[in-house]
Amino acid sequence: MIKVTAENYSIIKETIERAPTFVYSILDQVIEGTVYADNESLHSLLFRTKSGIYYVYGDSSSEPIVNKLRSLLQESIEQSKRFTLFSYSDDWNTKIEQRLDGLVKKLERYTFSFAINAYNEREMRESLDYEFIKIKQHQIEHCLEFNNQYYEEYWGSTNNFLENGFGFCLEDGDKIISEAVSIFKSDQFAEIDIVTDPNYRGQGLASFIAEKFIDYCLLNDIQPCWDCDIHNQASYHLGMKLGFTNPQKYAVHTKS
Repeated sequence: MIKVTAENYSIIKETIERAPTFVYSILDQVIEGTVYADNESLHSLLFRTKSGIYYVYGDSSSEPIVNKLRSLLQESIEQSKRFTLFSYSDDWNTKIEQRLDGLVKKLERYTFSFAINAYNEREMRESLDYEFIKIKQHQIEHCLEFNNQYYEEYWGSTNNFLENGFGFCLEDGDKIISEAVSIFKSDQFAEIDIVTDPNYRGQGLASFIAEKFIDYCLLNDIQPCWDCDIHNQASYHLGMKLGFTNPQKYAVHTKS
């Protein structure tokens, strides 16, 4: 087991087929994280964010990676820390269930591909009567949900988000009623996270603010990313309406 140095991150980016957005955030050093490999061949990899989100990739027969996962899981249990393990591989899912038996539970999510033609052909909507604002420190202090603790969890600090991430909100007077932010961002990708005040639902606010997020991505040569829980039908259908197609299931393993 080795800890991969940042000098080798570009090699991994060129060889990895697909991965969650936070993996690219680590590789582009936008957020703090660690990359482990079974050996210098980099055939099996384990990505770890500072907050305890993981992604496993490559050859599932790698004992060093499996042993590291067990160690990290045990550490998270003893220290009451987060352990959230992403896997896009059926082989890895089987190995995780076998070797971490009884300690983790599996959830399923969808990841989508963005089809710009489908987005451009979507049904356009009229503008809203609410004020549209890019999120800065003031909006975070008066947020609907994405507060300083949220940015500490996913970005390491609010300042890092403000410097390297982006987000937008809608305001009704002085009240924030909908937010869309990059939960993770790399040089190439930005994953959207959306929330709307329940009292304002049914007005198309999530669709409107998601479009603003996507437009900002396209203007800055960033690929927008959309993931959701397989049971979240509202998010699933909104994503499809906005040009996110070809949903693919993947697994997330959390502590039981």
